[in-house]
Amino acid sequence: GGERYWEVVYRCLNTNSTTNAFFDGILVCNGHYSKPLYPTIPGKEKFVGTMIHSHDYRDSQHFKGENVVILGAAASGTDIAVEISKDVNQVYLAHNGPFLPSKLPANVAQIRGISE
Repeated sequence: GGERYWEVVYRCLNTNSTTNAFFDGILVCNGHYSKPLYPTIPGKEKFVGTMIHSHDYRDSQHFKGENVVILGAAASGTDIAVEISKDVNQVYLAHNGPFLPSKLPANVAQIRGISE
């Protein structure tokens, strides 16, 4: 068993409203370059879609046409978001820092960090 899609609930810190979204793939982009760090995410053991760390990312073809959430908007997360945007349906760049001022591709949306 297991779930093919991962449901993510994220909260707007200004309005406290929540939004649910479903993803086919997950990229984790936090931790150090040579020692991947995976965050504790409740329910992640039920997700049978693709979940990789940016340390193991090689190309965007595996995510072609999918909706992908990238956890972390430091250098690797932002770089991967821009790179995969040409092959995926939608990219959600989830982080808790100030939104990036740079122009991102139309199918890359910045959202607040994942809470569930």
